[in-house]
Amino acid sequence: MNTGAARLTPRVLGVELLFTLSASVLLALLTSHFLVLSGQVALEGAETLALSVLAGGALSLARSFVRLRRYRFVLRSLSLGSKAVEARELFALSDEPGLVVFGWFATCTVSILLFHTVIRPKLVDFSTAMNLALLGVVIVAAAALPMFVVVRSTFLRALELAPPEVMREVVENADLHGVIAQRVPRRLMAAVTTPVVFLVFGCALIVSSHLRRADERSREETARVLARAVLELRPGVVRGAGLEGAIQQGRLLGFAAAVRDRTDGYRVERGDDGIVTVVTPLDEGSAQVRFEGSVVGVLSASFVLVALLGTGIASGLGIAFGQALGKDLRAATKNVRELGTDAVLSGGTHVLRAARFRVVGRLGLAIERLAARFRVFAKAQERAISARKAAARMRGLFFASVSHDLKSPLNAILGFTQLVRKSEELSQGQNESLSLIDRRGRELLALIETILDAARVDAGQLSLVLDQCDVHVLLAEAVAKGKDLGGDRGVEILSDISQSVSTVRVDRVRMPRALATFIGHAVRVSELTAVHVQVVPEADGVRFDVEVPGSRVDPQKLEALLDPSPALGPSEHRGLALGLRLARSVVELHGGSVAVSALRGQGAVFSVLLPTGDAESRFAPPISTRS
Repeated sequence: MNTGAARLTPRVLGVELLFTLSASVLLALLTSHFLVLSGQVALEGAETLALSVLAGGALSLARSFVRLRRYRFVLRSLSLGSKAVEARELFALSDEPGLVVFGWFATCTVSILLFHTVIRPKLVDFSTAMNLALLGVVIVAAAALPMFVVVRSTFLRALELAPPEVMREVVENADLHGVIAQRVPRRLMAAVTTPVVFLVFGCALIVSSHLRRADERSREETARVLARAVLELRPGVVRGAGLEGAIQQGRLLGFAAAVRDRTDGYRVERGDDGIVTVVTPLDEGSAQVRFEGSVVGVLSASFVLVALLGTGIASGLGIAFGQALGKDLRAATKNVRELGTDAVLSGGTHVLRAARFRVVGRLGLAIERLAARFRVFAKAQERAISARKAAARMRGLFFASVSHDLKSPLNAILGFTQLVRKSEELSQGQNESLSLIDRRGRELLALIETILDAARVDAGQLSLVLDQCDVHVLLAEAVAKGKDLGGDRGVEILSDISQSVSTVRVDRVRMPRALATFIGHAVRVSELTAVHVQVVPEADGVRFDVEVPGSRVDPQKLEALLDPSPALGPSEHRGLALGLRLARSVVELHGGSVAVSALRGQGAVFSVLLPTGDAESRFAPPISTRS
């Protein structure tokens, strides 16, 4: 089991958890320094921002777990190396990295905005809360880019386990629908734009925070000066003359001042929504001034304009780079697809232009080297095919020549055996010896004829002469030849022909030989004293069922014997296997088929189906017919 697919879900969830904790810790430690906060506002702001990222990350973990659970069967198939994987499932799985990262960014962003608007601390004013929220969103967006790289590499380790043919279908479908051409520019634009957005908006937030801090200090000093210089009672004709006017003028400027009779020490109090109260002792009593901590907004219009301008330039450059990279990748893909075509095999170059990107250029050089090796391999393959064809022709000529040379003396031996039996009075022992010579001679003759027909099949020169043949006669000839091929085992052949079967259109010479081959094999391997042959009608022809009883008979091995593609094993009877394959070829020349099925109990059944209509040869020479 491969852990790249089996452990995909926990690894992705672990990456999300790691980035969530890292972002929250980073914000908790650096918020006060970035935004120049101090006191209780800094503590509550950093705590709120860290908690908001943790809450968004927790929601994203639950969402990712639910989404990835849908692919548990696909991932299990990939981990076990199974090919039972559909292309649409792999295509959907390849889209998950982007959805996982976008879901993490979206949930964290919503959580940050919720914590700094609806449930923000009362001590943090709205402007400071917006600064905190924007800083949190910028940090989360910046973390999303490396997170996408890590998550995607985790998914790729699982997708690499998919069967090549299925992945080829996935890539072809993606290319057909233009998905690949769209993804490359988008991803490169995101890779270029995200750092710029982080830098521009981060700098804007830091500058704005310093301006707010300077404004807060300036307003606090203004309030203190107002209390000491204006609200202090001065000696004069009229006590407190002009005091009310000064208080009214300060209120117009945003400073609500009041003079109290009791003496109080100097202190600065920060209340809800950013309201600051400065209490200053006077010569007589004390003065209290309330004002907003800062009147500087979150981001000024100039900051927003500069940030948008930088983002737009970065997006344009990202799109331009993405389009250029996409063109290079499409050219490289075209070069890969041309491997194996006539243009590559002929040695002609197919690189239209140099790649703009170094990595794509290295890919192009690798394709060129692969094409050169492919040309060498193709030429060697052509030579091997030509040599194999020449060897096949020489083998056929050799088999035909040797078989003809063997057939003539063998026919003489069998002929003289018959003459001796008719002209001489022989003893019982001599009769048995002549019978043995006759049986072995006919068996050898059948093998020689099989070799001759096999050579004709390989050369595409085996022609059939079709004629209407009585099924009883056909089966009788096949049974007689099958006894000869079966040797002297003493196995009885029992035949059963349905009454509705009368004639079939076959070659009178080669079809009995083909049926006899199946019957002879059954006689050779049978563990019983009888072999059953049954002829039954079918909707589209006639079926000959030859039972092969035996505890050591395996239907799969019999099917392998009929297959001409694999080489013969060392334990197989080569002549018999050649005969079975030739018999199957003869049946298929008639337009029929041969199937092997399990026999009830132990053994197998050869089912030879012959069509009742006209058949055509699948080899070069046409089938001649006779009425």
